[in-house]
Amino acid sequence: MDIAAISAQLEKHENKWVAIDETQQKIVGVGDNAFEATEEAERHGYQDTILFKVPSFDSALIPLA
Repeated sequence: MDIAAISAQLEKHENKWVAIDETQQKIVGVGDNAFEATEEAERHGYQDTILFKVPSFDSALIPLA
């Protein structure tokens, strides 16, 4: 999946969990936690989604090896 394809959508959901439909490459559910995002996606008919926590945009992520 190309995250760049949904990057503009992600900007609206800082610090939220999002459910993403990989085939349509769009956000189909949003919530304060993974359960809420999944629940919203399922209400809209999406059963198989990818969950992603959108980070705060004013902080940096530095992975450690």
